[in-house]
This record gives sequence, C-alpha cells and structure tokens, in this order.
Amino acid sequence: MLAAPVAAAEAAAPALSAGTMQDLGTLSGGTSSVGRAINDQGQVAGYGDTADGSDHAFLWSASDGMQDLGTLGGTVSSGQAINEHGQVAGLSNTADGSLHAFLWSGSGGMQDLGTLSGGLTSLGQALNEQGQGAGYGDTADGSMHAFLWTP
Repeated sequence: MLAAPVAAAEAAAPALSAGTMQDLGTLSGGTSSVGRAINDQGQVAGYGDTADGSDHAFLWSASDGMQDLGTLGGTVSSGQAINEHGQVAGLSNTADGSLHAFLWSGSGGMQDLGTLSGGLTSLGQALNEQGQGAGYGDTADGSMHAFLWTP
C-alpha cells in the first residue's frame, strides 16, 4: 500500500517538544489570574482578582510566588509588560477613577507615569531594559497618541 503524499508545509513543520504547563495560582482570596508578559528569568506579570473582586497587577516568580503590586489609589490595575530587571509596566486607576500608566519596581513600588498634556488616560504597554515605558494615552482633544516615558 502506498503512503499518502505529505504536503510540503507538513513535512517542514518542526516537531513540538513535550512541555509542561505550570499553574501560577491566584492572588490571596482571588479566584482567577491572567499572565500577560514573561522575562528571561521566568518572572510573569499580569493581573488577578482579589478577595473583594477587584483586579490587581501581579508579579510572579518561582522564589516568591504571586505578589500583589497594588494600585495607584483606585481598585484596578494590570501588569502588561516586564523587563529583565523585574520592573513591571501597566495601567491602574487612581482614586478619582482616572486610568494612568505605571512603572513598578521592587525598590520604588508603583510609580504613576501621568498622562499626556491635557489628557485624562494613559496605558503602559511595553518596557525596555533602561526602564523606558511605551504605551498610549488621550490628549486634550480626545485623540489617542503613542507615548515614550523616560526616567
């Protein structure tokens, strides 16, 4: 019996190695979590719900587990990016309900990156090894613009 011909794409596809999926858990009292970014050390940034149902940014590491990064005074935050130094960039609401980009570090905690001139909202989406953050925010006229934040 002749074997069926194999399509070129199938023949060229590499075999996947068997890997493992690790449950990172949840924040204390929470029931769900979402990983959004990972660095070369295996640290993960994301968000999870808390006992009161609000979402908080987290940093997970094999040595420390899931750490709640808090908020900028509001009830919601989300880690969106992580660099090789374990710094996390993301977004959080403030006490007045505004949404602001943040940069979190182990030594400085969560730092509010503010907004573009006249804008009310900013969201941190990326982070490099120098601690520069990128994302987007609204301007005074309501249009969205990309931003680069430098320490």
